[in-house]
Amino acid sequence: MLVTNNNSIAQFVSGNLEQWKVYHHDKYVLWLAGDNLDKKYKHIFKSLNSHKNISKLLLKTIVEKLDDHFGIICIAEKWAFAAVDCIRSYPIFWKKAKNKFIFSPQAVSIISKEGESIDSDQLTAFRMSGYSIDDGTLWQNINSLNGGNYIYINNKSDFYVESYFSYTPWKPLFKTYTEFKKQLKNEINNLLKNIIVKSNGRTIVIPLSAGLDSRLIVSGLKHLNYKKVKCFSYGLKNNFESKMSSLIANKLGYRWKFIEINQKIAKNFYKSKNYKYFMANSNDGCATSTIQGLYSINKILQDNYICKDDIIINGNSGDFISGGHVPKNTISNSKDINKLFEEVFDEHYRKHYGLWPNLMNKKNEEIVKSLLFNQLIKNIDEKDIELEAHGIAEFLEYQNRQTKYVINSQRIYEFYNLKWQLPLWEKSFIKFWSSVPLKYKTDQKLYKDVLRDLNMGGVWGREFDSTSYVSPKWIRFLRVALKVYFLFVGKNKWHNFEKKYLEYWTDNICGQSILPYKKIVNNENVSRHYVSWLTIFSEEIVLNSNWQKLDIGNDFKI
Repeated sequence: MLVTNNNSIAQFVSGNLEQWKVYHHDKYVLWLAGDNLDKKYKHIFKSLNSHKNISKLLLKTIVEKLDDHFGIICIAEKWAFAAVDCIRSYPIFWKKAKNKFIFSPQAVSIISKEGESIDSDQLTAFRMSGYSIDDGTLWQNINSLNGGNYIYINNKSDFYVESYFSYTPWKPLFKTYTEFKKQLKNEINNLLKNIIVKSNGRTIVIPLSAGLDSRLIVSGLKHLNYKKVKCFSYGLKNNFESKMSSLIANKLGYRWKFIEINQKIAKNFYKSKNYKYFMANSNDGCATSTIQGLYSINKILQDNYICKDDIIINGNSGDFISGGHVPKNTISNSKDINKLFEEVFDEHYRKHYGLWPNLMNKKNEEIVKSLLFNQLIKNIDEKDIELEAHGIAEFLEYQNRQTKYVINSQRIYEFYNLKWQLPLWEKSFIKFWSSVPLKYKTDQKLYKDVLRDLNMGGVWGREFDSTSYVSPKWIRFLRVALKVYFLFVGKNKWHNFEKKYLEYWTDNICGQSILPYKKIVNNENVSRHYVSWLTIFSEEIVLNSNWQKLDIGNDFKI
């Protein structure tokens, strides 16, 4: 672990993953994370050296012009600056110590030797969802920069945390549907061309599912005649996602590989040093580690299907920004933020804070509600205008789940020293979707209509509409028989039974194989899915304890 700038106003403590590159200058030290770092450095270096006085406004202007995924930390003798991109794809944590500020890509890396006081409210939210709320972490004195935020320090006590980019889906533009379709087609064309420019002839590797987002990327590359593309899919044998993935890749003429996962394979992997190293090095004290795709990346590297120079591009998070997560309940728009929040909160809470249903008591609900409301009023500057209700829910998910837990999937690629791109999370694409009104986002209407109109690669016809089904095959018949019995017992009891006894076998990545089946079914708590257990593990790793008092500390000893 590298510590730098001990004699300056701030210092940087590198995390456990190799994300950052350092550039030394006689007046400052610059740390950068992302792609095309030398190009970014030249832009920053030119801007800084053309001004005698370095101001907050100048530094803000510099990052506003970086239309890419990045993290930046610049430390001089009397000032320091740090910023993350609009989705905090390279997280930055910070704290104010006695004599200086300390930055790190992982909160756990800047805990003092004496320890830090636990933030009990954030810990409650973390246990219920798998991530913290707003800029909080599991420790009171350690903060995270939210997406689109920066911190500027101009002496040992004065600092400013402000926003240079805001996601505001509560104030859409008023255009015709035809105009929105035309603009979306232009946005898609631009992001596909940008992928090709940034890839610079390297092989692009796509984890291809049955959904819209990864298909958009792979079919768009075919449409633009980019030849160096490989696809892969993973999960239980004969799962519906992989079946459709194979059909799409075959139609496009791209190589495709299937990585089978079953309980035996998963159990062995979750006992491996590779898995333990990943968990130990990817937990940051803000969000649970994501293991979706972890085994498959490990396997395709072992099989030499991909190499270190290749670029991984997944479909995060096209379904979210295009309307796939808007509230299902009809909510009236209003000028009253308090009223809007009350309307939105219940559905948002039940959807995102139910990893462990028995934690959803009144006390914990009030804790989460207070944290979310404070985050909301801190970020809404609009006064006396009618706000779109769905945008409130989208904003809260964006700033918490999406830019913390979901973005953590990129840590998998970094763990294996692979480069990645997130084209559907580019700033311009996010800005576009924040301007689209609810009626065009509902059921992803605009997104689906445009993709069908474009029909890139010829993989958008009805023959490529997938129907989901449960795997493995033997459990489908068992579920039918059990459902008949539970018709007389009740729907809620069926769902609890399914989660406790059946999802161990039906989860596509066998995520619950991190624990023995007996341990899960004998546990008095019903989990929502494998992420519930990962959150227990993450708490154990960063705090050396967990709320269920499970004896799992030895599971991560290497």
